[in-house]
Amino acid sequence: MRWISFAIILLIATVLEAGNLLNVFAVGGWTIRPGILITLLVFYSFSCRGRDAIICSFIIGFAADLTGTVMGPHIICFGLLGLLLNQSNQILYARRAIYKVMIVFAVYLIAETFSHWLGLLKGLDTQGSFYSILLFTAVYSALISPVIWSILSSVSGGFAAMKSKSDRTYR
Repeated sequence: MRWISFAIILLIATVLEAGNLLNVFAVGGWTIRPGILITLLVFYSFSCRGRDAIICSFIIGFAADLTGTVMGPHIICFGLLGLLLNQSNQILYARRAIYKVMIVFAVYLIAETFSHWLGLLKGLDTQGSFYSILLFTAVYSALISPVIWSILSSVSGGFAAMKSKSDRTYR
């Protein structure tokens, strides 16, 4: 795992999520913005070894909590989803763009729904249109994810450079 490149990529993604630069790409009256951190979660869960993927998932969850309003729910949800994605790497073969889109869409819906429910337990106020915004943000994040995925692959050196020989499975 290339931790320095991961830290730089995560810092850039966190600043984009927390700042107003993504408002340039916002759509609609609700200012729907893509979730870059979800794409990072899926990418690093698929491209890292087990231990590294879990560490990356919790760190990305911490970054998502820093950009949000409540501390804690994203760390739990992103960490568990990163673990599940890494363990199901052989089943969910994300080579084609349509598979990446579907996986990012499902992961975004699951992560943000459970994070919202955990936030409600901590006293977070809810909006009436939360689930509509959630659905549209999941669609937008999923549609933009192959572009982000290709950028991450070129910056990180692709899947092959990040996997060790001892972690590969042979049939």
